[in-house]
Amino acid sequence: MKKIMAAIVFLAASGIAMADDTRTLEIYKCKLKEGVKMEDVRANNVRWLANTRKNAGTDEINSYALQPKVGDLDHFMFIDAYPDLATWAKAESADDTDESKAIEAAFNDMMDCDKNRLYESTKH
Repeated sequence: MKKIMAAIVFLAASGIAMADDTRTLEIYKCKLKEGVKMEDVRANNVRWLANTRKNAGTDEINSYALQPKVGDLDHFMFIDAYPDLATWAKAESADDTDESKAIEAAFNDMMDCDKNRLYESTKH
């Protein structure tokens, strides 16, 4: 599993870090709760991204949903890409708004995320 995670991070970072040499990536490993559809999670993630960009004051934040096509199919991942650690910190500190709390509550109702990591990616 660690090798698969490393490969996913490498591939995602390669595609995400296009303009600059480094990016800050936050990666979540999640499972849908019973009866929830991935489309619902994606719709809430669109809300999260718009809110996060607004709170951080930049459109340079992106979010990607990864769904496995082979192997362990019962989970999915999010990769949130920030231009730098300072932007990630600004976005995190803005999570105290009512809108942010409502979006987070919706995520908690739809999925369980058992792993979360913050990485710095470097383009080679």
